[in-house]
Amino acid sequence: MKKIFILIALLAFVGTGCKFFKKKSKVDPAAIQKAKEDSVKKARAYEAEQARLAMEQARQDSIAKVQEYEAKFRYHVIIGSFKVPSNATNWEQEVRGMGYNSTKIVHAKNGFDLVSISAYETYSKAFNEIERINAEKEEPVELWIYENN
Repeated sequence: MKKIFILIALLAFVGTGCKFFKKKSKVDPAAIQKAKEDSVKKARAYEAEQARLAMEQARQDSIAKVQEYEAKFRYHVIIGSFKVPSNATNWEQEVRGMGYNSTKIVHAKNGFDLVSISAYETYSKAFNEIERINAEKEEPVELWIYENN
């Protein structure tokens, strides 16, 4: 028993305390610095990619909201139609001056730019708006409804 105890103590002392059995690791400080720099580069690249993905997601969400709005409010009350885009822009500004604040230029499939003074979910709501506008005027305003598909 005494021999076993001495053998275990000797092995423990030799295995843990002797420098001969310990592995000598030569660590290059330049390699450590390079590894740190690479790690920082990777982290920055990851953050930049996450920011880019977040921006792209926000852009996609914005486009989806606009498409949803346009699909919902597809009946436009039109006050002017122009082949020349600058004429449509000028007329839109003039119409805003008349008190129609929700004007918008709608690009029709036939190449015309239409000046819309409002948009509605249903044809009947758009028609009722035309009736309301013209009821207030002595001389009716020429308005019509355009369905944007």
